[in-house]
Amino acid sequence: MQQIIVGTKNKAKLAQIKGALASLQLNIVGLSDNNLPSIEEDGKTAQENAKKKALVYAKVLGQPVLSMDNALYFEGLSDEEQPGINVRRIKGRSDRPTDNELLEYYSKLVEELGDKVNAHWDFAICFAYPDEKVHETTIVSPRIFTSKISSKVIEGYPLESIQIDPKTDKYISEMTQEEQDVFWQEVIGKKLCQFIKSII
Repeated sequence: MQQIIVGTKNKAKLAQIKGALASLQLNIVGLSDNNLPSIEEDGKTAQENAKKKALVYAKVLGQPVLSMDNALYFEGLSDEEQPGINVRRIKGRSDRPTDNELLEYYSKLVEELGDKVNAHWDFAICFAYPDEKVHETTIVSPRIFTSKISSKVIEGYPLESIQIDPKTDKYISEMTQEEQDVFWQEVIGKKLCQFIKSII
């Protein structure tokens, strides 16, 4: 079985990518080496950050690496107000907020926008080789956000607790792993599978 290394230690992100690529029957693994360098995500776009991470990890590991970075955009916010690539930051703070602090912040933001709001994620994908050859794509995935926070929070992916699947009317965080896999296959899996099949 062919292996793909995903440039992340975030278990929720790894599960997301595994679910999205389930139909390809690949051995998908995350990063486990604690001696890997920390990478400052200082790009101006999600694609720049995904590329930077994929290139660094591919060079260090001597193997191809798939990396993904996200940007978030809400209807009703100006360009200056959008979270964009700074999803894990709270305006006015320089530190990294906890999952619960992030949830509270976005819950209040959505409440100000009318309790429910349409939004979309940009999933920036980069597959890099140690020789610095890269393949890139971006997948746009619409969402519905609600100000009401689910009691179930996924560590590392807290905003799943205020996102609802329009088809099932379920919080993403309250789905079983099987339901989440189906969800990720529907919203990003088809395009991600096409991307991966085109390069391996």
